[in-house]
Amino acid sequence: MNPYVGIEIDGDRMVLLADTPEGLLEHSVPTGKECELAHLQREVEQFVQRLPYTPDGIGMGMPGLVVGHDKVELSHVVPALNGATASQFATAANLPVAFINDVKAATLAEAAHYPDRDTVAVVMIDTFIASGVVVKGNLLMGAKGWSGEFGYMVMSVDGEPKSLDLLASGYAITHQAGMDSAAIHLQLEQNDAAALDIVRKAGTYLGYSLANLIHLYNPDVLVIGGSTLAYKGYMDAVMSALEAQALPELLKCCSIEAPKVKSRSMAHGAREWIQKLGAAT
Repeated sequence: MNPYVGIEIDGDRMVLLADTPEGLLEHSVPTGKECELAHLQREVEQFVQRLPYTPDGIGMGMPGLVVGHDKVELSHVVPALNGATASQFATAANLPVAFINDVKAATLAEAAHYPDRDTVAVVMIDTFIASGVVVKGNLLMGAKGWSGEFGYMVMSVDGEPKSLDLLASGYAITHQAGMDSAAIHLQLEQNDAAALDIVRKAGTYLGYSLANLIHLYNPDVLVIGGSTLAYKGYMDAVMSALEAQALPELLKCCSIEAPKVKSRSMAHGAREWIQKLGAAT
């Protein structure tokens, strides 16, 4: 039984996970733009109090720029987290608490399935794009913990700089199409030429960027996931561009995989994070 609590927070809800003798306990509460930090603190405290044991600590995964493992510098998705510190939750729950960015948490959750691999890279393409890399079991953080902002990779389009987020993400596709994702899926199923072209171009840009990632990190596993992959033709374009642009030797030693953690990857990864930090102290 894992003695740590895992929490994931996004724009809609906070989900708390913990093992119990009866199985995995899961609790979900709404968040949203109007959510207050005190509300989140109370929910964490009450969840811990309901457990039949005292956990060793709490890992919290969340969107935004997380400084190290104890402060949120900026979160557009959950404004209540702006400036929040791990100590604020630690005080409420009377337990050690560690923060981690959402995609880095997902990276740890996926990397746990490849303990015998040297370098595991994870790229998630949802509304926007982010990545994480684990080398020999260690998560690459950067100077302040902000490595992996893959969506801010700059590319030249018609001589103008464009971020990958504006070219290849779910947001990019819906913005260029001028319709929501459900309408785009319908157009794609009808083989609408304009919709297919938008998705193909988005996938091509991601493929180019993944070639850069493979050249930079030489991973032996590359996990690609996220809701944007569901667009018809997107992954075909990704793989076509990747295979055309990546050095064959580097691509050959890299296994391209779908996510193995099908749900709550952020919460599971956050548990991996606090456990790693606890083992290091």
